Amino acid sequence: MSASLGPSLVLRSNASPRCLTGYISKSKSNTSNSSSAGNDPSNPFDDNPTSSSSSSSDIVYSVAFGTERGSLHFRTYTIDITSAATQGGDASQLLIDAETTIPDGLINLQGAVKGAIVGITLATRYAVGVTQQQQQQQQLVLSDGTNSNLTSPPIFLLLVDDNRGSTTTTTSATDSNSGTYAAHLVIVKNGSFHKLPPAPSSSGGGDGLLDGAANNSSNATTTTPMDKTPSHKRGGSTGGFVGSTSSSGWFGESSNASGSMGMSTPKNSMLATPGNTASNNNATTTASSSSLGSLPRMSCATYHPHTGFVYAAGTGVNGLPPQAVKAVLAGMTTMMNDTSSSGGRGGGSSSSSTYYRRGHGGQGGSGGGSGIGTTTAGLPTSTMMKPPIALYLKCNHVLPPPGVRGGSKNAMTLACSGRVAIVAVTNTFYAVPAFLDVNVLRNQEPAMANIAAASSLMASLPSVSATKLLSFAQSSQVHPVIAIEVLSSNDGSTASSASSGDVMRYLRSVTSLVVLASGRECTTVDIESIPDANAVSTIEKGGTVLGGMVRTAIQSSACRHGIATLPSPIVAAASLTGGSGVGDISSGPLVSLLTADGLVHIRSPLCIAVPLTTIEVGTRPNDYFSLSPLPSLLKHGGGKKTMLATSYGGEARLVCCQAESPQVFADRFIKLSIDAFGPNGFPRLELANSIGSTFSATSYVGPEPTAHKRSLLQQYLEVVLGLADDVRRGGGRLSSMASENIQIYVNQEGGMEVEVNEPNQEHELQAASSSLGPNALLTCTALLCLVCFQVNPPNATLACRASKACASAMGIRRRGDTSVAKSAVTVCELIADRLLKEAAAASFSRLSPSPISPSNRHAPSGASMQFVESAVWLLRSCGCHEKAIFVLEERMNDPALRNASVAGDGQMGNGFAFGWSQIKFDSYIATHLGDLWSSKDEKYCQLVIQSSATRDLLARNPSLGLSIFTSTHPQNLNEWRKMKPGDDPLAHPLYPSKVTELLKLVSPHATSKELLEKVSNDASGSLPLHSGGRALAVAYLESALGISSGRPTESQSDPSYRGEFDERKADMHDELSYLLLEGVISERVDGEKSEDSDLGALYRLKLRRLLSWPNSMIRSERLLTSLPTSFLREHALLLGRLGRHEDALRIFYCDLSSMELALEYCDIRHERKEEEGRKVRSTTPSECAYIPLVKVALNADSDPDRGVAAAIQVLALRRNVIDKSAALRLLPKNVPLSEMTRPFLIPAVVENQSQVRRLSVASALLRSRYMQLKKKLTEAQLKSQASLHTVPALQKLNLGEHLHSSKPTKARLVHPASSPNFPEVLLVKHFFSRHLVIQAQVMNVNSSQAYQDDVRTLTGVAFVVAESSDEALLPTLQVPLKTLPPRATGSAWCVLAASPQRLDGTAFLASELRFTVLEVDAAGAPLTFVEANAPGYGRPFVEELQDLEIRHTEFSRGKTI
Repeated sequence: MSASLGPSLVLRSNASPRCLTGYISKSKSNTSNSSSAGNDPSNPFDDNPTSSSSSSSDIVYSVAFGTERGSLHFRTYTIDITSAATQGGDASQLLIDAETTIPDGLINLQGAVKGAIVGITLATRYAVGVTQQQQQQQQLVLSDGTNSNLTSPPIFLLLVDDNRGSTTTTTSATDSNSGTYAAHLVIVKNGSFHKLPPAPSSSGGGDGLLDGAANNSSNATTTTPMDKTPSHKRGGSTGGFVGSTSSSGWFGESSNASGSMGMSTPKNSMLATPGNTASNNNATTTASSSSLGSLPRMSCATYHPHTGFVYAAGTGVNGLPPQAVKAVLAGMTTMMNDTSSSGGRGGGSSSSSTYYRRGHGGQGGSGGGSGIGTTTAGLPTSTMMKPPIALYLKCNHVLPPPGVRGGSKNAMTLACSGRVAIVAVTNTFYAVPAFLDVNVLRNQEPAMANIAAASSLMASLPSVSATKLLSFAQSSQVHPVIAIEVLSSNDGSTASSASSGDVMRYLRSVTSLVVLASGRECTTVDIESIPDANAVSTIEKGGTVLGGMVRTAIQSSACRHGIATLPSPIVAAASLTGGSGVGDISSGPLVSLLTADGLVHIRSPLCIAVPLTTIEVGTRPNDYFSLSPLPSLLKHGGGKKTMLATSYGGEARLVCCQAESPQVFADRFIKLSIDAFGPNGFPRLELANSIGSTFSATSYVGPEPTAHKRSLLQQYLEVVLGLADDVRRGGGRLSSMASENIQIYVNQEGGMEVEVNEPNQEHELQAASSSLGPNALLTCTALLCLVCFQVNPPNATLACRASKACASAMGIRRRGDTSVAKSAVTVCELIADRLLKEAAAASFSRLSPSPISPSNRHAPSGASMQFVESAVWLLRSCGCHEKAIFVLEERMNDPALRNASVAGDGQMGNGFAFGWSQIKFDSYIATHLGDLWSSKDEKYCQLVIQSSATRDLLARNPSLGLSIFTSTHPQNLNEWRKMKPGDDPLAHPLYPSKVTELLKLVSPHATSKELLEKVSNDASGSLPLHSGGRALAVAYLESALGISSGRPTESQSDPSYRGEFDERKADMHDELSYLLLEGVISERVDGEKSEDSDLGALYRLKLRRLLSWPNSMIRSERLLTSLPTSFLREHALLLGRLGRHEDALRIFYCDLSSMELALEYCDIRHERKEEEGRKVRSTTPSECAYIPLVKVALNADSDPDRGVAAAIQVLALRRNVIDKSAALRLLPKNVPLSEMTRPFLIPAVVENQSQVRRLSVASALLRSRYMQLKKKLTEAQLKSQASLHTVPALQKLNLGEHLHSSKPTKARLVHPASSPNFPEVLLVKHFFSRHLVIQAQVMNVNSSQAYQDDVRTLTGVAFVVAESSDEALLPTLQVPLKTLPPRATGSAWCVLAASPQRLDGTAFLASELRFTVLEVDAAGAPLTFVEANAPGYGRPFVEELQDLEIRHTEFSRGKTI
């Protein structure tokens, strides 16, 4: 990878910078730039509604820094990410490529404090409990109608060197907790700096205690009491929503103050830029004290959303005092109340508490502006800023003397989601644990909210002790100590609800990877925070713990891969996180280290000793002192990792890390390999050819190989291959830090959205081949296996994992695959040969000689089978499968290794296993051969069939060996249905028959236990495979045909064999049938009865199942000639397959004298007919399946009376499915009725009557359902045709301009006396410029008084213009009413094409009303359900109406008749 320098950002001021912080924010105003420090109000947090609104696509990079003279400065740099997205680039690159870097917004505060500002810490603006989706979707509505994300004005904690050291007016110089620097809380608001005001106070009560600092008398401060009687409700008392004038909450109670939260300039507040006065701030003073008071002195400080600000001073680690904590939360929570509660643009005021809720304002000010602070619905309580979850209690003297070191930006960090504070004492780093407040997680009152309860709780809590992490050799106090967290596991704290499950997700272990540095040394350490198991168990069971506080413990690992030493002292560091780093190491988390010589070193925290790239930012003497990461600004497009390097001269340089190119990776890889093995210790030329390294890198000689160099190569390859599972896949499942892994992108509406990426575990667990090419993957894995063998002690487990993952990623590679270079295959083969030779106690390998030189260390006594396994996996990866199988066979066939006693973990006493267990070897061989077989490659399939390993495995472990060929077969009905035709197990023209012949020749080695196993008596049971090759062949064919796995039915009888594939399938079916027949015959016991043995009976059951299987494609006539005469049931089944059902039933009934078998045969036939009938509807009825049995019983029985009785028995037993009339006609006429009455007639009549009643009830229910649906459909149809503008048929016509409509007129009949069924009809004429539309409103009531009570339903109601007297009016469309229920009204329509200019005088239209009257019941339901126009459907009527007159003047606009 490489790094490049961008332009310098303008940070010049009246003095040199001493500290800096930067972050991404959204711009809300876009005013013109001004060089004046006091005249430019533009900054990303300006709530002035009169400022012009900027484009929603603008974001700003904000920088705040302090100087050695105590001045404070704020700069903003605008970036148009719309242009970046359009250009497909990164917004950070757009900033780097900018021609000018003059800031858009300038806020300066000269002489803010007395002394140099040495530290500045920003409060994170994401609320605890707000998930990523809520951050994008929950928008706060401003008074001016714009939207804003959940952001707040920036709050900074300043550390000021006032030259007073550890002495203050309130503490003695000997106090161990005295800090070096004074502290101030500052907020940026309305274009100026202010001291953070206190939160609104409530009346009465005592002060709350939130942390150990409040219990420390040495840090006592003079502040105004707040929250003496805290509410037990997070949102206040009843009715305590925002806007309630009497609400009280954890912050206190408002007193009709504006929502500015005391943003006015009090007497002791920081003034704005020169030129700005207090009169410019229109906010009013709150009821609380105007001053927050002084803060404790601090040596170093940091911030985390779960803890708030945490500082270290002397030998203690504490949080801020409670009043300061409340002020910070109030300032971050009420970010939108300033504009809304002040009445918006109207300037009116309203009362609001410190909690806000999402939505529009309810009681705006008199000026009319609506404010979000006065609504009572919207944003849930869990999305508000919560009090600290992790509290550092009883930590006043947790560190050893002389106390904590400070003075640098990264002197302190919070790891494990804020649960662990890491600080340094001289040259030693310590980790301090925190307590977890479960009450806050449950949205309840914090445990330390009341001073009386807090004091008692503090006394009851156990003591806290610091955990020593490590000590560096250098103890110089000149250069700063550095601790930064780069990776952290997900703690589940993004849960938005307070359910018990969410609480338990938070109360789990969290692991972090931390980079520690001092002087010229740096390293990485894994730290795990573990909540108390007893407390967690109690909470999980619904119990409570002391004060709701859960103690945590710390576990830390040793230095990951030792301590790295840089050429110059380290002065600053920054974490550049994001990505997995698999394959391309630059895409993963990185650490940038700034050294005293002005160089920025870019390294991976997972292998920090391996340098990736270096860039010079400062000249000698170097004055750069700070590094700040710049988050990636685009969601898509691979945003580059960017950081900001700041110098004392007021210059800030942007440093961009470019993605690593394959050439850079290849050169670094081969150089690291030469350092580790020497120029001749590995296949250097083959490796260079495979990865394409340059000549200079290949010719690199390097120093003498050392164990340290080999360790570096191992670390590097672990990260490249994604095998550092203790970081990304292990117990901690570490992922990129969400606080820095922020991405900003343009949404579909052109606006800006901020996203905090969650760790994608599936992406992290993907194969390394997704990022590495096949050549790099093979060679990296091979070199890692080699270096694992040569390190001391050897790391066989890592080598095994790497080679196995490589083989899985490469798959079954063919030798002709051009994607893999021959040189890469050669590297794998040579290294595999080396591993086999050096891992063996005696040389068994027959591989070709290797040019690899011997290792520089003595091989351990014996051999490690794990390295043999690694070599085999390497051979599999490069396609040398035959050699891989031979190597294992050779070792396992050696008696000394095969019979070696292997412990439970597969290892001997000296740590090396001399061999595998037999089951492990068999499983490995079966898996390997199965993968080769499933590849369907001709060469590999031939290898599997011809390999001696296959035959040996089948003989030694038949079931495992058989799985080689059956693992790819469908195993259930769903898999058979999803199978593609080409994937049929019998699709190949040769392999099924070859496998069958192979299996038939196998002679399994049966053990005594297997011989004593009981044979199954079920046809679906499996044959004992140890019984011989025949059983193996039968099991294979049953799996391939699908008879044992539920293959769906395809045909009913013997198919007409079409095509070669059907012939092959029939051959396999015949083969199976003959194998089963041979099994029956061979297992028969000699004797008179000729009984089958247990195994023979199982073969017979399987043969009968095959003959009865609907999908069977056996050539029945051929098999019939081969059956012995004693196989009567088998003969019957074959005759049935040939369609000779009476002959088959004659065998069952007469020869076997079994009515049960005959009925079973008929039942199977009946079920198949029913299934076929459901699939294919046939108009021709098929013969009843039981009629042939009745015929056989009547005709074939030697005793006629017994035959009649058998026929009647069939009628009685199957009366519900048999064709009764056909069966009765077959009975002799002289059969007495009494013989059929009791067994057949009476039960049949009773069942028929019961069936009639059931069908009647079902018919009534269906009729009722039909009428309900018909009613809804009719109502919808009437509604759609009720208005001129709702008729679908009219909407499709181009009717032209609507002129007017006439008044409704009643239609009259030409012959009223002869039409008693005529309904009432009103006609309305709608005139258009080119059409005339006549609407007939029909009311289904009888116009005749004598028939008004008749109930009827009309169908097909149509108004028809039969004839027109003028050709200027011609009918073109009719829209009838399909159904008109009784007493309902509907509209029928008739459209006429009109030519008004051709219409002469008056035209007459002869019209008629056509309809059909249906007979209905009292509910209006038709008495019959026949189709329309069918006989008996109803009585049609055609009623002639009086002519309609149409005048040409009616086509004039506005004419009403």
